[in-house]
Amino acid sequence: MKNQNSIFVVFCLCLTIGIVAVYGVLVGHFNGHQKYEMQISALNQKIEKEQFDNSLLSYQLKDFQQTVAQVLPDNKTIQASYELSNLASAVRTPASDSGVDLSPVMYERAKKYFTQKNYDKAISEFNGLLEKYPLSSHGVEAHFFIAESYFLKKDFRNSLAQIDDMVTQYPDNELTGFILLRMGQISEYNNQVDEASEVYNTVLKNFKNEDLRKQARKLANSVEFK
Repeated sequence: MKNQNSIFVVFCLCLTIGIVAVYGVLVGHFNGHQKYEMQISALNQKIEKEQFDNSLLSYQLKDFQQTVAQVLPDNKTIQASYELSNLASAVRTPASDSGVDLSPVMYERAKKYFTQKNYDKAISEFNGLLEKYPLSSHGVEAHFFIAESYFLKKDFRNSLAQIDDMVTQYPDNELTGFILLRMGQISEYNNQVDEASEVYNTVLKNFKNEDLRKQARKLANSVEFK
Protein backbone atom coordinates (compact mmCIF):
# COMPACT_ATOMS: atom_id res chain seq x y z
CA MET A 1 0.00 0.00 0.00
CA LYS A 2 2.81 2.35 0.90
CA ASN A 3 4.52 1.57 -2.40
CA GLN A 4 1.33 2.37 -4.29
CA ASN A 5 1.00 5.69 -2.44
CA SER A 6 4.61 6.52 -3.17
CA ILE A 7 4.15 5.71 -6.85
CA PHE A 8 1.00 7.85 -6.96
CA VAL A 9 2.80 10.78 -5.30
CA VAL A 10 5.70 10.49 -7.72
CA PHE A 11 3.27 10.30 -10.64
CA CYS A 12 1.42 13.42 -9.46
CA LEU A 13 4.70 15.24 -8.94
CA CYS A 14 5.92 14.36 -12.45
CA LEU A 15 2.57 15.35 -13.94
CA THR A 16 2.71 18.71 -12.15
CA ILE A 17 6.25 19.36 -13.31
CA GLY A 18 5.24 18.46 -16.86
CA ILE A 19 2.24 20.81 -16.82
CA VAL A 20 4.36 23.66 -15.43
CA ALA A 21 7.01 23.07 -18.10
CA VAL A 22 4.46 23.01 -20.92
CA TYR A 23 2.82 26.17 -19.52
CA GLY A 24 6.21 27.87 -19.42
CA VAL A 25 6.91 26.92 -23.02
CA LEU A 26 3.48 28.18 -24.16
CA VAL A 27 3.82 31.45 -22.26
CA GLY A 28 7.28 32.01 -23.71
CA HIS A 29 6.00 31.24 -27.20
CA PHE A 30 3.06 33.62 -27.07
CA ASN A 31 5.02 36.35 -25.31
CA GLY A 32 7.70 36.07 -27.96
CA HIS A 33 5.07 36.14 -30.68
CA GLN A 34 3.52 39.28 -29.20
CA LYS A 35 6.96 40.88 -28.94
CA TYR A 36 7.67 40.20 -32.63
CA GLU A 37 4.27 41.64 -33.59
CA MET A 38 5.06 44.83 -31.68
CA GLN A 39 8.46 45.08 -33.37
CA ILE A 40 6.88 44.56 -36.82
CA SER A 41 4.23 47.20 -36.07
CA ALA A 42 6.91 49.68 -34.97
CA LEU A 43 8.93 49.02 -38.14
CA ASN A 44 5.85 49.49 -40.33
CA GLN A 45 5.11 52.82 -38.65
CA LYS A 46 8.72 53.91 -39.17
CA ILE A 47 8.56 52.94 -42.86
CA GLU A 48 5.28 54.84 -43.33
CA LYS A 49 6.76 57.95 -41.70
CA GLU A 50 9.85 57.77 -43.95
CA GLN A 51 7.65 57.37 -47.04
CA PHE A 52 5.57 60.36 -45.99
CA ASP A 53 8.69 62.47 -45.38
CA ASN A 54 10.15 61.42 -48.75
CA SER A 55 6.94 62.33 -50.55
CA LEU A 56 6.91 65.71 -48.85
CA LEU A 57 10.54 66.37 -49.72
CA SER A 58 9.88 65.38 -53.33
CA TYR A 59 7.00 67.84 -53.52
CA GLN A 60 9.05 70.62 -51.94
CA LEU A 61 11.91 70.04 -54.41
CA LYS A 62 9.55 70.26 -57.39
CA ASP A 63 7.92 73.37 -55.96
CA PHE A 64 11.32 74.97 -55.38
CA GLN A 65 12.42 74.18 -58.94
CA GLN A 66 9.25 75.72 -60.37
CA THR A 67 9.70 78.82 -58.24
CA VAL A 68 13.31 79.27 -59.37
CA ALA A 69 12.31 78.77 -63.02
CA GLN A 70 9.71 81.53 -62.72
CA VAL A 71 11.97 84.02 -60.94
CA LEU A 72 15.30 83.66 -62.74
CA PRO A 73 15.78 84.66 -66.40
CA ASP A 74 16.54 81.92 -68.93
CA ASN A 75 19.64 83.58 -70.38
CA LYS A 76 22.65 82.88 -68.15
CA THR A 77 24.36 86.17 -69.00
CA ILE A 78 21.24 88.09 -68.09
CA GLN A 79 20.88 85.90 -65.00
CA ALA A 80 24.41 86.77 -63.81
CA SER A 81 23.73 90.45 -64.40
CA TYR A 82 20.43 90.12 -62.58
CA GLU A 83 22.07 88.46 -59.56
CA LEU A 84 24.88 91.05 -59.39
CA SER A 85 22.35 93.85 -59.66
CA ASN A 86 20.35 92.41 -56.77
CA LEU A 87 23.51 91.93 -54.72
CA ALA A 88 24.61 95.53 -55.32
CA SER A 89 21.15 96.75 -54.41
CA ALA A 90 21.18 94.75 -51.18
CA VAL A 91 24.60 96.13 -50.25
CA ARG A 92 23.55 99.73 -50.89
CA THR A 93 20.20 99.40 -49.09
CA PRO A 94 20.24 99.47 -45.26
CA ALA A 95 18.76 96.40 -43.61
CA SER A 96 16.40 98.64 -41.68
CA ASP A 97 14.77 99.83 -44.91
CA SER A 98 11.15 98.68 -44.83
CA GLY A 99 11.35 97.95 -48.57
CA VAL A 100 13.81 95.08 -48.06
CA ASP A 101 12.09 91.70 -47.88
CA LEU A 102 14.10 89.55 -45.49
CA SER A 103 11.47 86.83 -45.30
CA PRO A 104 13.56 84.37 -47.40
CA VAL A 105 16.44 84.74 -44.93
CA MET A 106 14.10 84.28 -41.96
CA TYR A 107 12.48 81.29 -43.67
CA GLU A 108 15.78 79.49 -44.27
CA ARG A 109 16.89 80.16 -40.69
CA ALA A 110 13.61 78.82 -39.31
CA LYS A 111 13.75 75.75 -41.57
CA LYS A 112 17.27 75.05 -40.37
CA TYR A 113 16.00 74.91 -36.78
CA PHE A 114 13.26 72.55 -37.92
CA THR A 115 15.77 70.27 -39.66
CA GLN A 116 17.83 70.22 -36.46
CA LYS A 117 14.65 69.14 -34.59
CA ASN A 118 14.75 72.32 -32.51
CA TYR A 119 11.00 72.65 -32.89
CA ASP A 120 10.43 75.35 -30.27
CA LYS A 121 12.94 77.64 -31.96
CA ALA A 122 11.55 76.81 -35.38
CA ILE A 123 8.02 77.69 -34.26
CA SER A 124 9.25 80.99 -32.82
CA GLU A 125 11.14 81.89 -36.02
CA PHE A 126 8.28 80.95 -38.36
CA ASN A 127 5.82 82.93 -36.24
CA GLY A 128 8.21 85.89 -36.39
CA LEU A 129 8.26 85.63 -40.18
CA LEU A 130 4.45 85.61 -40.37
CA GLU A 131 4.16 88.58 -38.03
CA LYS A 132 6.73 90.68 -39.86
CA TYR A 133 5.83 89.60 -43.41
CA PRO A 134 2.17 88.51 -43.39
CA LEU A 135 2.08 88.59 -47.22
CA SER A 136 5.33 86.67 -47.69
CA SER A 137 5.45 84.06 -50.45
CA HIS A 138 6.69 81.67 -47.73
CA GLY A 139 3.50 82.06 -45.71
CA VAL A 140 2.03 78.67 -46.52
CA GLU A 141 5.35 76.91 -45.82
CA ALA A 142 5.67 78.76 -42.51
CA HIS A 143 2.19 77.64 -41.44
CA PHE A 144 2.99 74.09 -42.55
CA PHE A 145 6.23 73.84 -40.58
CA ILE A 146 4.60 75.35 -37.48
CA ALA A 147 1.82 72.75 -37.64
CA GLU A 148 4.33 69.96 -38.31
CA SER A 149 6.57 71.11 -35.45
CA TYR A 150 3.66 71.02 -33.02
CA PHE A 151 2.68 67.59 -34.34
CA LEU A 152 6.19 66.21 -33.81
CA LYS A 153 6.15 67.70 -30.29
CA LYS A 154 2.83 65.85 -29.80
CA ASP A 155 1.18 69.19 -29.04
CA PHE A 156 -1.88 68.20 -31.04
CA ARG A 157 -4.10 71.08 -29.89
CA ASN A 158 -1.81 73.75 -31.35
CA SER A 159 -1.08 71.62 -34.41
CA LEU A 160 -4.81 71.39 -35.17
CA ALA A 161 -5.16 75.17 -34.75
CA GLN A 162 -2.47 75.72 -37.39
CA ILE A 163 -4.02 73.13 -39.69
CA ASP A 164 -7.34 74.96 -39.40
CA ASP A 165 -5.60 78.22 -40.40
CA MET A 166 -4.05 76.53 -43.45
CA VAL A 167 -7.39 75.08 -44.57
CA THR A 168 -8.94 78.56 -44.25
CA GLN A 169 -6.15 80.51 -45.94
CA TYR A 170 -4.72 77.99 -48.44
CA PRO A 171 -7.46 75.43 -49.17
CA ASP A 172 -6.05 74.40 -52.58
CA ASN A 173 -2.35 74.24 -51.73
CA GLU A 174 -0.80 70.76 -51.74
CA LEU A 175 0.94 71.48 -48.44
CA THR A 176 -2.51 71.86 -46.93
CA GLY A 177 -3.25 68.38 -48.24
CA PHE A 178 -0.12 66.98 -46.62
CA ILE A 179 -0.88 68.62 -43.28
CA LEU A 180 -4.46 67.32 -43.42
CA LEU A 181 -2.95 63.83 -43.32
CA ARG A 182 -1.53 64.83 -39.95
CA MET A 183 -5.05 65.80 -38.86
CA GLY A 184 -6.16 62.30 -39.79
CA GLN A 185 -3.30 60.78 -37.79
CA ILE A 186 -4.22 62.91 -34.77
CA SER A 187 -7.77 61.54 -35.05
CA GLU A 188 -6.33 58.02 -35.10
CA TYR A 189 -4.29 58.74 -31.95
CA ASN A 190 -7.56 59.78 -30.29
CA ASN A 191 -9.27 56.56 -31.48
CA GLN A 192 -11.52 58.56 -33.82
CA VAL A 193 -11.18 56.15 -36.72
CA ASP A 194 -14.25 57.35 -38.64
CA GLU A 195 -13.06 60.97 -38.51
CA ALA A 196 -9.58 59.92 -39.67
CA SER A 197 -11.04 57.98 -42.59
CA GLU A 198 -13.14 61.00 -43.59
CA VAL A 199 -10.06 63.26 -43.60
CA TYR A 200 -8.03 60.85 -45.75
CA ASN A 201 -10.87 60.46 -48.26
CA THR A 202 -11.33 64.24 -48.37
CA VAL A 203 -7.68 64.59 -49.39
CA LEU A 204 -8.14 61.93 -52.05
CA LYS A 205 -11.14 63.74 -53.53
CA ASN A 206 -9.75 67.28 -53.48
CA PHE A 207 -6.04 67.08 -54.33
CA LYS A 208 -4.31 65.93 -57.52
CA ASN A 209 -0.69 65.56 -56.35
CA GLU A 210 0.09 61.86 -56.89
CA ASP A 211 2.49 61.51 -53.94
CA LEU A 212 -0.10 63.11 -51.67
CA ARG A 213 -2.92 60.91 -53.00
CA LYS A 214 -0.75 57.81 -52.59
CA GLN A 215 -0.15 58.60 -48.92
CA ALA A 216 -3.82 59.44 -48.35
CA ARG A 217 -4.94 56.19 -49.98
CA LYS A 218 -2.50 54.14 -47.91
CA LEU A 219 -3.62 55.78 -44.66
CA ALA A 220 -7.30 55.39 -45.62
CA ASN A 221 -6.77 51.68 -46.28
CA SER A 222 -4.94 51.22 -42.97
CA VAL A 223 -7.82 52.58 -40.86
CA GLU A 224 -10.27 50.12 -42.45
CA PHE A 225 -8.62 47.32 -40.49
CA LYS A 226 -8.83 49.08 -37.12
